[in-house]
Amino acid sequence: MSHPDGAALFARAFLAGLKPDPELWVDQWSEEFMVIPDESGAAETGPYRSARTPYAVEPMQCLSPAHPCLRVVAMVASQLFKTQIALNWISATIDRAPANFLALQPTLNLTRRFSARVAKTLDAVPVLRERVASARSRDAANTAERKDFRKGTLFINTAGSAANLAEVSARYVYGDEIDRWVRDLNNEGDPIGIAEKRASTFGRNAKFYYSSSPTIDGASRIAELYAQSDQRHYYVSCPHCGHEHILEFEQLRASDDLSDVYCECPACFYKIREHEKPALYKTGRWIAHGQGDGETVGFHLSTMYAPLGWVSWRALVKEHREAKLAMEKGDPGLMQVFYNTRLARLWDNAQQRTSADELRDRAEDYRLRTVPAGALLLTAAVDTQDDRLELLIMGWGEGMERWTIDHQVFMGDPSDASLWATLDEALQATFLHASGKEMQIRAVAIDSGGSHTQDVYHFTRLRQWRHVLALKGASKPNRPVIAQRPSRVDVTWQGTTEVDGAELWIVGTDTAKDWIYNRFKLTSGPGALHFSNDLPMEFYKQLTAEKQIVRYVKGFPRTEWVKARGDRNEILDLNVYNLAAAYYLGVHKYQEPDWRRLRMHFDQGSLFTAAPVNDETPAAPVAPPAIEPPRTAHTRRRVAASRYLKRR
Repeated sequence: MSHPDGAALFARAFLAGLKPDPELWVDQWSEEFMVIPDESGAAETGPYRSARTPYAVEPMQCLSPAHPCLRVVAMVASQLFKTQIALNWISATIDRAPANFLALQPTLNLTRRFSARVAKTLDAVPVLRERVASARSRDAANTAERKDFRKGTLFINTAGSAANLAEVSARYVYGDEIDRWVRDLNNEGDPIGIAEKRASTFGRNAKFYYSSSPTIDGASRIAELYAQSDQRHYYVSCPHCGHEHILEFEQLRASDDLSDVYCECPACFYKIREHEKPALYKTGRWIAHGQGDGETVGFHLSTMYAPLGWVSWRALVKEHREAKLAMEKGDPGLMQVFYNTRLARLWDNAQQRTSADELRDRAEDYRLRTVPAGALLLTAAVDTQDDRLELLIMGWGEGMERWTIDHQVFMGDPSDASLWATLDEALQATFLHASGKEMQIRAVAIDSGGSHTQDVYHFTRLRQWRHVLALKGASKPNRPVIAQRPSRVDVTWQGTTEVDGAELWIVGTDTAKDWIYNRFKLTSGPGALHFSNDLPMEFYKQLTAEKQIVRYVKGFPRTEWVKARGDRNEILDLNVYNLAAAYYLGVHKYQEPDWRRLRMHFDQGSLFTAAPVNDETPAAPVAPPAIEPPRTAHTRRRVAASRYLKRR
């Protein structure tokens, strides 16, 4: 009886592992084998032909195992070649260079849609049907989340879960629409960096492909990756003079009725007609505009290059005109979508923003910790960070006119009681009004988010009678600046709500930011914001750090506030909390009689500088009447007793 030779088996396996991948160029494989199934929903089905989109050939070559690049970035307009290139790449590697493959989508719905398209492609390509496990009931080898094949598995997941990115090792990683991914995955870092670690054991044999239309300037992940690449653009030659240039939307010329639309050559002004596109493609080539990091290649392409029968130049002009008309009416959403999805350009909504330099140039000649004459009421806001507390005090005048009174940073661990004692002392300080009167803070809003929520609750719990509030931003958009009533967050040992325990007020941060940004242009009067000359430039940069963008969710526009990666925005948050504190006091409801009562208090003058009744007998000092702001539902008088402290 013969026995298997273990040494021989080991040697054969070892030598097989040393054997390099067979020669594979994704573009050639796609031309020979790829089939776009009728059920895919693609614009054109049947055998894949690169002649229709010749600009997709070079990106596929870069995704081939033999190409030396590590990372391919496609900042490309919607519905051009991003997803089809990914399908070609996945299919070719399964056939010729199989290994674990991780495909990531921004949402669960897109993951399911992409998985269905992969399944249809695998079934339509004959050479793949025999390599991929068939979809059978109760068979985990072929499901929506995974496709098993010889020597590997294709994992299809969302990029919104750290577990999805950390469970498997993969040689290939595909990230689709990465501008819709979260920037920080459950406080574990950038999902792109986490995903690439899955391929760390493959070294230079790994390959990453990221595609997306860009979004807003300073907050676009695909633009950041493209900036570190060699930044390739597709050049075509003018049929008349041979001048090489990029097809830009600004080169389009159109009659009023759109009956005549053409692209003007920037060199000889020849009228390039759209039916000449196939001839342009024959002369086209990618030209790099940068050096890059040596391992990332990047491709930029707009809808100007869409094949005949897809999106026409006439349709682009019409869409732009509609977006321009909407923008003139105050709605920039359509123009942003046009820039992002048609031109593959970053959107910078500069006309709706005031720059940090503009605000700094408006700084006024008053010192911090002094209160100008127009400020009749003080509020404060506190932002909690892991290593400090930041305090911003604001003065409020008629019509919600605002003055920045003071900004302080208290360094220390918020879990340390002494840091909160220092803050408490600062909150009880008095400030000198221009009239000579002393003022105190009437309401304080403290951010309870982050990792020190219970410390904030503990501080505010005993000071609620002083209108010291714990705040948290609303998870849903379009909420009021501050809720009508708080949520009680303390419970007894029996599990019931503690009536006089800590309270949490929900703040509509997006609503508050809209209110603040819309008034940046005002220099005086109701709603205007004033700054002291003592404030540093960093103060203004943080105040203007965020930008408003429009995202379309299930076909409906949704505005969001975003900031560039690495930018700080604590000052903006503190302005939001101060606005919430003013709304808590009901300042937004004050009418002229209410403001007149407050002005009378400060018009009294100092107790020690009362004017004499006549030349002979000076008048005795008279204390001014105690003027309280109008009582509102939010400013009810609290009692100092706390049932929370008396519980057994």
